[in-house]
Amino acid sequence: MFATLLDPAAFAAQREEQFALVASLGGPFFTHNVDDGAAARARGLQVALVVEAPDGVIDVRDCERILAFAPELCAVPLPDLRDVSVRARRIEQLAGSLSKLAGHHRLLLALETPLAALTPAEWSQLPIESLAIDPIGDPDAWRGAATLPGSCGLILGLIPPPGGNTPASTEVLLWGIRYAASLGARGGERVGIAGLPHRAGGVAPAINADDSAARVARLSDLLRLSSADTATLREELDPRSFSPAADRLAARHKTEKA
Repeated sequence: MFATLLDPAAFAAQREEQFALVASLGGPFFTHNVDDGAAARARGLQVALVVEAPDGVIDVRDCERILAFAPELCAVPLPDLRDVSVRARRIEQLAGSLSKLAGHHRLLLALETPLAALTPAEWSQLPIESLAIDPIGDPDAWRGAATLPGSCGLILGLIPPPGGNTPASTEVLLWGIRYAASLGARGGERVGIAGLPHRAGGVAPAINADDSAARVARLSDLLRLSSADTATLREELDPRSFSPAADRLAARHKTEKA
């Protein structure tokens, strides 16, 4: 599992600060800019180059730019697929664009519009390696993620940017991480967590450094707790987040083994 920021500029105004925050989390650096990507790579960061795909079509020049830079991830915003009358065409167009990026890790960003509940057959048409969703802002995204093949990675945008909504409780967020890992028998190694960008079209507030640091710290803490042992979880989490039935079952198994 890894943690990152889907839009580092939402968490820090200066580029060097953005690099430092992403480095502290250990995940890839997301950017639309090749020069920023090159600077991030020079600092030892992996790079996720974001390229637009209106209606599912990636401009040929953008494809050339990706292939020349060779980012560790190619991040492509997923077009709105809720209208079934245009869904098939947009999926076909997106699949054609993504196929030109074969050999790269292709990540779909389902963040700016609600994620349609795609069928397994529809997902199978898209040559991708992972998907990013906003399960807090778009709870219905779970329906789309539920049919995503377990071989694909799933990145959860869990922490709003500075000035945004208060993050959900640690217990709720950990539940989401575990649920993502269970879908399609994905496993935790194919799950990532992230800080979200500001909503498209909105006016981004001035970045409060303390608020930003606290939200990045929440991501780091979630990463730590996602692999913590039971004793640590019981010490730090609300006792109500543990299932009495699961506790009884674990105790019975322990007795049987003894």
